[in-house]
Amino acid sequence: MMINNLMSVQTSYTPVQVAKMLGVKPTTVYAWLSRKEMRANKVGHNRYISHQQIVDFFNQRKTGEYVDMTYANGPVRS
Repeated sequence: MMINNLMSVQTSYTPVQVAKMLGVKPTTVYAWLSRKEMRANKVGHNRYISHQQIVDFFNQRKTGEYVDMTYANGPVRS
């Protein structure tokens, strides 16, 4: 009998792991999270980003719904 072991495949990552995967600084990932450009799940005091949330982030950037505010002067005010 073949058993699929889903636990062996990591499906969520820390912001530091995502930064390494994307070749950016962890502060950039934290900025995306704080501006709600990238979504994450909070467990206690830790944030975890799923593979699907990373895919959604890039899809949003591709469709033009995304405006990169990484180098904007100060916080965005509503």
